[in-house]
Amino acid sequence: MTVCGLVMIEVEAEDGTAVAVTAEMVRAQLELLVQDDVFRSSKRSVAFLRYVVEQTLNGSANQIKERTIGVEVFDRKPTYDTNVDHIVRTAASELRKRLAIYYGDENHRCELRMGLVPGSYIPKFSLPVPTPPEGTSPALKNNGGSSERLAASVPSADRLPSVARTLWKTWVFAAAACAVVAFCAWFGYGRMHRMTSQQTFWKPVLDTPGPVLLVIGDVPNGPPTAPTPGSDGDIATPQLRPAISRTVPFGDAVTMSRVVGELEKGGKKVMIRKEGASSFADLREGPAVLIGAFNNEWSLRLTRQLRFNLALDSDRHLIYIRDSRNPASRDWSWGTNLPTDHRGGPHSPVLRDFALISRIRNSETGKVVVVIGGLYAYGTQSAGEFLTDPQMMQAISAAVSLDPAHPNLQIVLGTTVTDEAPGPPRVLAVSKE
Repeated sequence: MTVCGLVMIEVEAEDGTAVAVTAEMVRAQLELLVQDDVFRSSKRSVAFLRYVVEQTLNGSANQIKERTIGVEVFDRKPTYDTNVDHIVRTAASELRKRLAIYYGDENHRCELRMGLVPGSYIPKFSLPVPTPPEGTSPALKNNGGSSERLAASVPSADRLPSVARTLWKTWVFAAAACAVVAFCAWFGYGRMHRMTSQQTFWKPVLDTPGPVLLVIGDVPNGPPTAPTPGSDGDIATPQLRPAISRTVPFGDAVTMSRVVGELEKGGKKVMIRKEGASSFADLREGPAVLIGAFNNEWSLRLTRQLRFNLALDSDRHLIYIRDSRNPASRDWSWGTNLPTDHRGGPHSPVLRDFALISRIRNSETGKVVVVIGGLYAYGTQSAGEFLTDPQMMQAISAAVSLDPAHPNLQIVLGTTVTDEAPGPPRVLAVSKE
């Protein structure tokens, strides 16, 4: 259920009552668990727990099966024999032991509890009930019934003997202290682990179920051909040459490495394919990241209706980033008749490259797509550096909200090339439409 914009989840307190907590509280507790020494030594337990918790929070608990976990978490083939390969059952047993060790520590007594439903791999969440101090009367210790019966069994303080009155006050204070400690831990954790601008940018991709398809351009560099005329006012898309390259530009490869590291750090599985081996049906399966601009036909197609898009001016021998609000401008362009290598010197002309980053929920695929492409490979490399550097991303959050609930965002970058290496990226324009 949703309350005031927050996703609420019903969990069971240890006294049997139902309590609503937010998905953010569950995720905060998940981070406390996986960063504890009990879990940090086991990547397998961390991956298992992250997967089943996120599936549950996303409303897909009914899809948590042994084979699904084997495929999604442990990279088994969909046809693997679960009777022979016991990886999931072994990992689940290990996870249950680690959870028992973690919650057996007195320091974690007041935290939201996580476990696995007996006989399945679906996680369950519960809230602890403070334990009455030793010496408290049996009526006070018996909390197996409903909270109403428990309250009825506790006499008011003014009707208790002096010793019992002290114990009663101690119990009440302990309950209040546990609640305050739990809230402070959650609130403090949230403040310390507030998402960076970099994490906020990637959140729509990380929150979309399924692995991320990373499509890297494999069309040889060089100017595309003139676009065919658009119809009904559509923006015409430059046409790529049909040849396919067996190599990847260095800048694109660097960006691919940076992006894969960022996504895997967020717990996502990444599938890498060449542009020529990727179909529209593939892009509809889940979130996608497209690397390359004029060497990746999908980048050209999926950005053509956006404010900033990739265009060709064959009369001036330019490829450029087009601003639909200022279509005559050629400020962000690259001369297709210029040499692509650049060795700096006292009399050498300044060489600049430009890049377009687009994070959108594409209307054609229905999925979140991130496009990272420079006019040439220098721009692509600079864009990859920008997207994986938290300090650089701060420049964007100061200009526009990165609210992951509204994924449509475009960023235009510029970089100066020296000795065939791009300099620090500069933010030239931002659009959120």
